[in-house]
Amino acid sequence: MKILLTNDDGLESEGIQMLCRRLADCGHEVYVVAPDGNRSATSHCANFYKRIFIRLRRDYCGAVEAYACTGSPADCVKFAESVLKINFDLLVSGPNNGENTGNAILYSGTIGAAEEGVLCGYHSIALSRLGRDGDFAPAVNFFVRNLQALSAVRIPDAFLNVNVPECAEKDIRGVRVVRQSEGKLYHDYMEKQPDDEDCWVSTGFRAELTEKDANTDVIMSEQGYVTITPLTVVRTCFDALDKIKFLEKLS
Repeated sequence: MKILLTNDDGLESEGIQMLCRRLADCGHEVYVVAPDGNRSATSHCANFYKRIFIRLRRDYCGAVEAYACTGSPADCVKFAESVLKINFDLLVSGPNNGENTGNAILYSGTIGAAEEGVLCGYHSIALSRLGRDGDFAPAVNFFVRNLQALSAVRIPDAFLNVNVPECAEKDIRGVRVVRQSEGKLYHDYMEKQPDDEDCWVSTGFRAELTEKDANTDVIMSEQGYVTITPLTVVRTCFDALDKIKFLEKLS
């Protein structure tokens, strides 16, 4: 299988390096185009009419080719599609350092790269693990072990968002296919920096969940399940189309 890897944590991330080695060891042709540093929370940002630099990295974790990009995760995918011109069987964005569940999905560069993959015609999967200081092995092992089943799922204009819980592999309780939580996750802890009165840093998430979020990606992943959620790049609210037809009478 020809596989394109990218992420938003950067080319030096332990997660993408571990996944690249494992896939290469399994005999897959792996290509990597990833940011040259951390690009978390860049969403689907892309650089139009701006200079970005992309440099070949030699001897990278068993990859056929690997590139470091000064742009965003979406830029990485655009480069692969327009320059490498390889008919990839699969694009994998991740494994991300930290979960991509609930409306945190809106901020995620990992998700943005998977979305760009869909727009470029690639079969795409976003892979993340809960927590920021744990072991990537459970997420990588789950993905490699189930690669054939995951890559066989083909949904038009959509991709799979996979989140692996923050626990030892033996403690994972199973897999749940669930919807995205509607609960609000706000990245709104703004702290003033002592060295500059005009400088503020957003430092943490605040969650507002209700009972209807019980069987969703946020809760089920926190309860020790791998969660899989199909996400679409189509943004139309179809339920509202008929309800706002009266607006066609506006002049």
